[in-house]
Amino acid sequence: MAKNPFFDLLKSGRHRFDADEILSLFAQASQKRVEELAARLSAYIVSNLPASFENREGLASYRTNPYVLMASANLMKLTDPGRFADFLFNSKLYMGLEGSFGKSIEAIFVSQYPLESPNKWIDPPEKLAEFELLEGLSREERARIRTSSVWREVDKSCVVGNRRYVTSIKSGPNTINDTQVQAMTQAIISNHRVWAEQSSATYSGVTSLDIVIGLTYGTDKTTNNKENQILAKLLAHGFREEDRANHPGVLVDVATNSIRVYRRIGKEFWAFIGNPAQPDTASFVFLEALLGLSQALGSAMQESDMETRINHRLAALGAALAKLEFPRKSLPDWVRQKFTADQLFWFATAMTAFYDDGV
Repeated sequence: MAKNPFFDLLKSGRHRFDADEILSLFAQASQKRVEELAARLSAYIVSNLPASFENREGLASYRTNPYVLMASANLMKLTDPGRFADFLFNSKLYMGLEGSFGKSIEAIFVSQYPLESPNKWIDPPEKLAEFELLEGLSREERARIRTSSVWREVDKSCVVGNRRYVTSIKSGPNTINDTQVQAMTQAIISNHRVWAEQSSATYSGVTSLDIVIGLTYGTDKTTNNKENQILAKLLAHGFREEDRANHPGVLVDVATNSIRVYRRIGKEFWAFIGNPAQPDTASFVFLEALLGLSQALGSAMQESDMETRINHRLAALGAALAKLEFPRKSLPDWVRQKFTADQLFWFATAMTAFYDDGV
């Protein structure tokens, strides 16, 4: 397969951990911002985290891929119901937090930045206006109108100087799939001029627009390349590379030279959030995000007695798993002879994926 120089350029960045560099970034982080961030995160976690696991009743609520489940149980030797309960609970908890909970947390993170600007990251007013039109409509009517939304793919925006920045935030390096590539690419192709025009109309003095695809963690080398595919597709639809040597990976529209598109990943994403106009001055922002979350989780766990509530759910799940047993006399001879007790336990656990009640 022929190499794509543009993809090679986008993948060329490399991050190496340097303890001295981290120490210098710590010196720039603000205790006040970390504590303010932690307070808001803690309040959100106390109110919303329990919902990610307390609404689960019975094994059916922990349904997962039965084929992968059996393979994992075998490889990890999960023969004890308690250990199996830990595995199922943790897997479901992780997936739940990575979804809507993670999206909400991201919104809290970005709302106190940029650092030196009175204009913070907010939901685009134009997008909020679109949402207001949906009030009172049926689910079918809302779905139909959303297909023609102009601002659907934009999550946050802010204005610094004469430039407006809009970003679509994705949680990590493997979040974007092929369907989203198509949707995001088409949104930029169809709407970038409208975004620029409405930005100038909404904000006095705004003459330029940056459209940024943001990934909250990862590195250039660890992504699934989907964000790069978006940029590559735009090169055939009215965009060109701005300056490969000085601004690698940045595209600009051919018609006006005032609309730029690029992506920011991991540390660079948080630096962009901290100061979109001069991200090099905000390299420490990812540390503030991690410190704020660490502090918030500690206080939230203590305040809501989360550990006790989680242990209660684990005990109930373990007890349910322990009841998954087929009377061996009821099984066909060939099953009794070929399958061990552990194998039958894994089999029974996997069967719960196919039932709603009674498990």
